[in-house]
Amino acid sequence: MKILKYTLSILLVLAAFVGCTKDETRIVFDPANVVASTITVPQAIVLNETTKGENLPAFTWTAAQFGYDAAVTYVVELGLQGANFAKVRVLGSVNTNKLIIKQSDLQAALDFLGATLGQQQAVQMRVKASIVDQIAPIVSQVITFNVTTYMPAEKEYAKVWIVGDYCGWNHANSQFLYDIAGDGKYFEGWVMFDGKAQNGFKITYTGGWNGDDIGTNAAAVVNNKIKVEPGGNIGLFNGILMYLKLDNRDQSNRTLELINSLTRIGIVGSATPNQWGSPDIAMTFNPATRVFEKKNVTLAAGEIKFRANDTWDISWGTYDASAGKNPNQLTTANGKNITVAAGTYDITLNLNKVDPTFEVKPVNQ
Repeated sequence: MKILKYTLSILLVLAAFVGCTKDETRIVFDPANVVASTITVPQAIVLNETTKGENLPAFTWTAAQFGYDAAVTYVVELGLQGANFAKVRVLGSVNTNKLIIKQSDLQAALDFLGATLGQQQAVQMRVKASIVDQIAPIVSQVITFNVTTYMPAEKEYAKVWIVGDYCGWNHANSQFLYDIAGDGKYFEGWVMFDGKAQNGFKITYTGGWNGDDIGTNAAAVVNNKIKVEPGGNIGLFNGILMYLKLDNRDQSNRTLELINSLTRIGIVGSATPNQWGSPDIAMTFNPATRVFEKKNVTLAAGEIKFRANDTWDISWGTYDASAGKNPNQLTTANGKNITVAAGTYDITLNLNKVDPTFEVKPVNQ
């Protein structure tokens, strides 16, 4: 009886195994059956900061085919035209035949890729279809289309007004010190007094004479600082272009410090007549526009930077693309050279900002 039971059990197991083997379908991947996706080429895209949170029209493509039914994952990649996808930004990964992203996502992708913001840029897109790691993705055709990015608005900082004889005591023409850290403790920045600082100036916390102005009653500068409080005009600092820092932490013991003083701003570089040597191309200050400028300057094809006093103690160049700044914003921390084509330009530099800005504008354009 026991032998019979064991025999029946073995037969049942064998029957089950044979049944599974008959029902099983073996799938073999054949590259000859592969069909890549075809992307629908979009119309030219114009991005706008006011609508950056809105969705773009969907990017769409046909389904990739692997020769049998399988769940497909699509990865959408973007690159700059001519770069052959040496640097790629993934726009998204989906399991459907379309991808919807916001304007801000496409703007961020182009910024990451190093596109010049505020201009039209030709870009390339491709879609990679995958099913399992063991099978290489199927890559679609590469499409090209144009995207016009926007120049992001500059970050707003709290500020105090520096108003005095240098600007005709007019708040509308004044320059500012900025709360760079955003905590109200310090306000700082470059102010172009053009030698008129000793004629007197005051600090106000609003853009008018609203009873919040502070000056000084100090008789001398001590360690480059003076105490500032309700009082007379500040006339103890003497300089052309000065970097000032207001210590605002203690309302009863505020100080104003002279951090640096410059006499000259110039343009230097391989595109200039003296190349990287001095003297630089001197820029003059325009009190009406509150920027340094040099009009009708002829440059060769090459590079330029801005620097002070014909030395490399302080110089300004552009940010690296990874910093997330606008291409017209400048930094003193290892700033990059600015590439220019041969031609005649009007060049401006605005130093009275947290991130100084510049413009190299071709004449007659």
